Amino acid sequence: MKPVKIGIVGVGAISGIYLENITKTFREIEVAGVCDLIRERAERAAENFQIAKIYEDMYELFADPEVDIVLNLTRPYEHYGVTMAALRAGKHVYSEKPLAASLKEGKEIMAL
Repeated sequence: MKPVKIGIVGVGAISGIYLENITKTFREIEVAGVCDLIRERAERAAENFQIAKIYEDMYELFADPEVDIVLNLTRPYEHYGVTMAALRAGKHVYSEKPLAASLKEGKEIMAL
């Protein structure tokens, strides 16, 4: 079985535990690439966890046919926008909690 490939949006504080587990524990999952508003953070994550691709922005990540699932590790108030954009691009999404900053946004995500 070929691994599921994920693209990670946001490689700040919480990303370390995700990257550690994904790259060292789960053979069924492969990190296709990462992006972050601060390019140096993306470069550091890619170097530390042997990740081949660094995307310029989340839209480049969403456009990559290699990415099966988007892992949204952005700041909580950004979860809605990133998740909606990824879903509209046809990607599956796993988001760090909370799903959204409001009930209204959460319902919109679920409706899409």
